[in-house]
Amino acid sequence: MRLKHNDTLLLFNGKDGEWIARITGVEKKTTVLSLLSQARPQHNDEKLCLLFSPLKPKRQEFLIEKATELGVSCLWPIRCDRTSIPKVNFEKIRAQSREAAEQCGRLTLPEIKELTPLSQLLKSWPQEEVLLFGDETLTSPSLNAFQKEPEKFYGFLVGPEGGFTKQELALLKSHPQAYGVTLNPHILRAETAALVGVSYLQLVV
Repeated sequence: MRLKHNDTLLLFNGKDGEWIARITGVEKKTTVLSLLSQARPQHNDEKLCLLFSPLKPKRQEFLIEKATELGVSCLWPIRCDRTSIPKVNFEKIRAQSREAAEQCGRLTLPEIKELTPLSQLLKSWPQEEVLLFGDETLTSPSLNAFQKEPEKFYGFLVGPEGGFTKQELALLKSHPQAYGVTLNPHILRAETAALVGVSYLQLVV
């Protein structure tokens, strides 16, 4: 809003990299830009999706912001039995992820999936993809014991406040592509667990 004629700025559209542009025309409702040169080429996002039960607004905003900064390729809200937030404001999630991408210099935006019941997610989860979930019962192997295969797509699922129900844990543990992992000796908040899981999967090769 503070820029004027002949000022330069950076542009990206999620496909063609980052470009330096100059403002060549300013009207009441329109700004004309001329591309000068490419500042950075486009890079593909890591094949990593964060799946989460909707949270209270401030905690969810924190999760969306940090997950976007960390470079997840998609954000997928999942309805569990103990999910306390019945609706998701997708416009707000898109705005939060867009702002986080601009702040951290990311050239893409994560895909935002529709709110999906956990049972439906498990029925449709592709056979070639891996789904990890945080097991707050502390009975699953530690996350740092998990060996990542670089070419595969990974999803990391965190449950709602209060955790998964016994029935949901049984469903997850019986799924052939789902693996429970213990993140920490302590019970973590959902947003903390999400960022621990995403960060580890990005670091391990």
